[in-house]
Formats: sequence, C-alpha cells, structure tokens
Amino acid sequence: MINSEILNNQITLQAIANSLDNITKSLSGFATKDDLKGFATKDDLKNFATKDDLKGFATKKDLEVFAKKEDLKNFATKDDLKNFATKDDLKNFATKEDLKNFATKDDLKNFATKDDLKNFATKEDLKNFATKDDLRLLTTNLEYLIDSLAITTKNEFERLHTKVDSLSAKVDQNHAFTVNQFDYVLSHYSVKEEYRQFATR
Repeated sequence: MINSEILNNQITLQAIANSLDNITKSLSGFATKDDLKGFATKDDLKNFATKDDLKGFATKKDLEVFAKKEDLKNFATKDDLKNFATKDDLKNFATKEDLKNFATKDDLKNFATKDDLKNFATKEDLKNFATKDDLRLLTTNLEYLIDSLAITTKNEFERLHTKVDSLSAKVDQNHAFTVNQFDYVLSHYSVKEEYRQFATR
C-alpha cells in the first residue's frame, strides 16, 4: 500500500503546482524586472509633472492655432511699434471714407493760395460795395425812374404845348384887337403931316 504520508505530500505538491500555474497565468500580463530595465522608477519621475500639474498648460492641439517663431519673422515687435499710433491715438483722425468728399492736391492745382489772394479784397473790405443784387435793384429803380421821367416830361411838354397854343391864340386875338384899335384911332386923329400944315397957316 502507498504510504498515506507520501500520498498527502503528492497532493500538496500538486496543489502547489496548480497554484503556481494559476499565479503564472495571472502574472502573464505583468512585466518582469528584465522588462522594466528601460523604464523609470518613482525616484526618476520626482522632477516630472503629473497630469494634474499639467492641467493649466496647453497641449499640442491647443497650440495649433498659434504662430511659431519662424512664422513671426515678418511681424513687428512691441519695440518696433513704439513710434506708431494706437487706435486711441487715431480717434480724432479722418479715415479714407471720411476724406472721400475732400479735395486732393491735384484737385487744388487751379485754386488760388493765400499768397495769391493777398491783393484781393476780403468780405470785410467789400461790405460797403454793391452786390449784384444791389445793382440789379438799382438798375430796376433807374429804369423805373427813367420811364417815369419820360412820361412826366412828355406830359409836361404836352401841357406846355397846349398853353403855348392857347397863348398864341390869345396873342393873335390881342394883336388883331390892337391893330383894329390903332386903325380906329388913326382914322379919327390927324397925322403929323396934317399938324405941320396947320402950323404953317
């Protein structure tokens, strides 16, 4: 008969073998020391950041929309822009749109400068001079006065002509009367010759 002690030992060994087999299978997904030779230890990672440490930092994806140094070669720096105006500085300046209705130097070529106008009168100088409207009004008034004077003169001449005709008629009438009277007197009074003859008698 098989010794019970030996049998028990065989069962124990079998169980141990099975356990080792199960442990080996369970550890098949784990790395061995040899597998970990090229990997860092916790001590090696002490100076490295964890995911939590990197939460406030940008990822490569986040940086895709940002420019690289080489992309900024043709762009100005803050120092380059020191002598340039800001938007606030330009608030009181005109835009191209604002200047559309303003004249350019070429547009002003045919216009007079201040020096050109030195010998010309200002509005102040011309205050006592007549304007075109004043002259038009004066012309209208003169034309009216001339017409009125012409009408008045004509009327006066006609009135005077009537008076002259009337006076002429009266003169003719008086002349005729005077002649008649003179003839009458002469017919009733002696002439000088008759007086002389009378004196010599």
